[in-house]
Amino acid sequence: MLKHENYLNWKGWDPNLFGSFTSKESQRFYLELKSLKLKRAARILEIGFGHGHFMAWAKSQDYRVEGIEKNPHLVEIAIQRSFLATSTDREGYGNEQYDLIAAWDVLEHMSHDEIEICLNNVRKALVPGGYFIAKCPNGDSPLGLAHQNGDITHQTSIGYHKWTFLAQQSQMHIVSIRGTKKVIIYPNPMITLIKFTNWVLRKIAQWLYSKLFLPHYKNDYFSADTVVVFRKN
Repeated sequence: MLKHENYLNWKGWDPNLFGSFTSKESQRFYLELKSLKLKRAARILEIGFGHGHFMAWAKSQDYRVEGIEKNPHLVEIAIQRSFLATSTDREGYGNEQYDLIAAWDVLEHMSHDEIEICLNNVRKALVPGGYFIAKCPNGDSPLGLAHQNGDITHQTSIGYHKWTFLAQQSQMHIVSIRGTKKVIIYPNPMITLIKFTNWVLRKIAQWLYSKLFLPHYKNDYFSADTVVVFRKN
């Protein structure tokens, strides 16, 4: 079994940088959550907060955020940095407490059974109308293979049809199954031009692929990761 300390060293996570985030990460989190139109002071739970990037960003946006994490060392660091953090050893996530529950690069570390249990707990913990957002390697695309197979702790690959099954099993409504939002605007105009051109070409390629091969396919084939948003009715 892979020890927590070995995994953290392999990931290159510096305890002194826990809870830091870059301007690019800030833009990405903003873009991913923008359509949810969360109110200030919304209650957010992050499952598997890892190095604390999202928790720190959410806190900087005045959201009331807390996290749960399997790694006890990371829980200890988070508490030392004044974050609300607990271990995943607790049963469930509470009842109708959160406006949003996020799981960034987490579900692929679980078995199918564990994912179903997790999502059932998510539904119970969300307020009516609350959202669940998750990001994982794209199980429908070869571009997702490097992310999925690049971590020894990854267990499950999830594609579009698995997501529809998981939504049905957890009794939540699918808002979207898509690729990650891309940061296009940069201080350097040349980088912005390159990123924008890349974005346009990917959109064209996706449109052609869907028209030629999978007209009913709704995921982004040309994204290495998938972002899914569910809503509790």
